[in-house]
Amino acid sequence: MSSLNKRLQLAAAVLAASVLAAGCGMMAPRAEKYPQPLAGTTWTTMYRDTGSYGSGSSQLTGRHLPNRMWQGREVHAFEFAGMTTLMTQGNANYIVQLRGDTPVFTWDPPAGWEWPLEVGKTWTKKTRLTLHTAKRASDFEYTNMVEAYEEVTVPAGTFKTFRVRAVTSLGDENVMWFSQDAGIFIKQSLRRNARHPAGAGTREAELVSYTRGG
Repeated sequence: MSSLNKRLQLAAAVLAASVLAAGCGMMAPRAEKYPQPLAGTTWTTMYRDTGSYGSGSSQLTGRHLPNRMWQGREVHAFEFAGMTTLMTQGNANYIVQLRGDTPVFTWDPPAGWEWPLEVGKTWTKKTRLTLHTAKRASDFEYTNMVEAYEEVTVPAGTFKTFRVRAVTSLGDENVMWFSQDAGIFIKQSLRRNARHPAGAGTREAELVSYTRGG
């Protein structure tokens, strides 16, 4: 085989490998299911609030708890801001938020995301949110759109995230960056417009620290 033919074959092989690598790089990311939380995982989030969310800045720490039973079924649990939130197994939809053992909020049916997550996916659901301390309930519809898969950098580090936009019939317009690896929100930009029952307000949140349990 001539040196020219060898060089042509080598060039063709390199080109084929480059096309294959590019094809793999362009494969759309897909999160098949909510990651099983590791008990003991802790994280701290910085909040900057205005309007109906409050005023000023604050830091709050959350912690994944061992799974527990709720109304005869095993559920995910995490502790945040002095309350415990319970979510369905598998798709991690919100069921109830407790202070001690007393319900503060409940969602019926459970509210949250549909899995798998992939860019371009959109879904709409309805639920009833009950605030038990005020004995008040609101029926609302929410739509979630997976807009992008991107890296975001926050004080806790750099994470690969799904960017999900959520709008509700109550007047919420939220953007959330979710890490499949960490299993939590890395960043959030929350907006309530003037027609929201709580009034207009904004909340910017980003992850300050993260420690994986095990």
